[in-house]
Amino acid sequence: MKKLLITLPCFNEEQILVKNLRILCQYAQDNFQDFDWRILVVDNASTDRTWLLALVEQEKQPAKILTDQEFEKGRGVALRRAWAKFSDFDIYSYMDADLATDLKDFRLLVLKANQGFDLVTGSRYLKESDIIRNAKREVLSRIYNLLLKIVLRVNFKDAQCGFKAFSGKIVRELVSQTQDNGWFWDTELMILAGRQGYRILEIPVSWREIRDEVRRSKVSHWAEVRRQLKNIFLMRKRLKNKNI
Repeated sequence: MKKLLITLPCFNEEQILVKNLRILCQYAQDNFQDFDWRILVVDNASTDRTWLLALVEQEKQPAKILTDQEFEKGRGVALRRAWAKFSDFDIYSYMDADLATDLKDFRLLVLKANQGFDLVTGSRYLKESDIIRNAKREVLSRIYNLLLKIVLRVNFKDAQCGFKAFSGKIVRELVSQTQDNGWFWDTELMILAGRQGYRILEIPVSWREIRDEVRRSKVSHWAEVRRQLKNIFLMRKRLKNKNI
């Protein structure tokens, strides 16, 4: 039986963690009887009660819930370090803790990774996808993905959907090569995987933007745009220098 790791990277998610972790556990129990699965909650330098709540839930289901605490912010650094510690799984996956992507698409994501794809990602921009999103964030996201096509010549449509599954091979061989610690990590990994011949698949998903006043990001949209523009051009320079 294949071993499946389902990862929830969390930064200050005390408002939603317990409810969504229980939803995810129930989904896994109902849909992954053919896998030896575990859920890994990675606390990513939270300043609220996220870590404490994760430990409480782990005590209730120690056979199925794992925990890891990282003290540096950023999804990239959290996943890179956590997966290095839990290195004996056949399939790795992660999703955003708010469950913005409908779980109905999760089994397909995992099955495609089990069938030989190295990187399987949810895509909000395939024709069959169903998304509801703030207009400003939608425009910025589409501009970002367009820049990736122009500057880095990528052939995928959605770099940053927080809903992915990976073969153990790509985690062990490629994740350690990533350098970004934050949101660009997804893009970086997909670009490196494509340039090095790993098999990538995008699947359509249903996705809903979930932002409330308590959990609303404090980062300026334009500050994030500047950061990502810098990341794109640094990535181009890196690829050129290494001739990848």
